[in-house]
Amino acid sequence: MTMAVGGIGASAAGATTSASGGLASLTANEFLNLLVTELQNQNPLSPMDPSQMVSQTSSLSEVELLSTIQSALTQMASSQGILSASSLIGQSVTYQDGSGEVAGQVSGVGQSANGVVLDVGGQSVPIANVIAVGMVPSGASATGSTQTGSTTSTTGSVG
Repeated sequence: MTMAVGGIGASAAGATTSASGGLASLTANEFLNLLVTELQNQNPLSPMDPSQMVSQTSSLSEVELLSTIQSALTQMASSQGILSASSLIGQSVTYQDGSGEVAGQVSGVGQSANGVVLDVGGQSVPIANVIAVGMVPSGASATGSTQTGSTTSTTGSVG
């Protein structure tokens, strides 16, 4: 008599994946409840090693601290990006869009799901799309104009 057992390996792998994903997402309260339950149901002839319990609780503290640090660093990076981009307000930028290179004056900065964006002529332009930065001549408005040709810069020396 022959039996097919092909599906067993796949279901076992799926169970392992969901179990490890579930343990990684435990909150502090869930972890402590699990630890208390483990202590209540331990074998009296073979109790949990105290050093193992301390190790588990210190691991929880480390994970919580790393999570807090990660959140703070993410907020700092976002703030730093906006602060850096704010120096572009009032300046002319050339950026890539679907139709080619476009130049315009930056009137504001903001944050989107994809990162820092500049407000250029009413358009939200991701800062990663900016290819050149320069001052807008007084009295001129380059917003929305198409940039063609090349840009030349000169450097003077003080003697």
